[in-house]
Amino acid sequence: MTFSIYALLGNEAPAITNESLGDDLRHFFRNEEGFSIQFEQLPFAKNKSLALRWDKWLVRVSYEDGDKVAQDTADIGKVVSCLAPFDLSSISRRIRLVFSDDDLQEYTNQFIYLMDFLREIPGVAIFDPQQSDFIK
Repeated sequence: MTFSIYALLGNEAPAITNESLGDDLRHFFRNEEGFSIQFEQLPFAKNKSLALRWDKWLVRVSYEDGDKVAQDTADIGKVVSCLAPFDLSSISRRIRLVFSDDDLQEYTNQFIYLMDFLREIPGVAIFDPQQSDFIK
């Protein structure tokens, strides 16, 4: 089953673009066997997203900002504001990751590495919308 993770970018988070995100991910996974990364334009999407692949497993990563992100974050705040590591009211930037199926759990390590990558970003709160909870 596919699932998503949101890396909500607080005020301390640096400026990020899809291009800088791609560069950072290439560097972070430079020694990973079977890893590839490329930009893809999905139908009906305004911007390109990054397609990270380990063999057949795919993770789509995209930087998003603006009113839609601010509204989504406000909705998250209404549900879990007491669990948030910081005030969500000013958040209008995020990194969204969409993971493809991994029923056999062959790519658990890669998921953990991606969470490590996100945790290294200053001012980030990692949110799991399926569980309506923050990942520590």
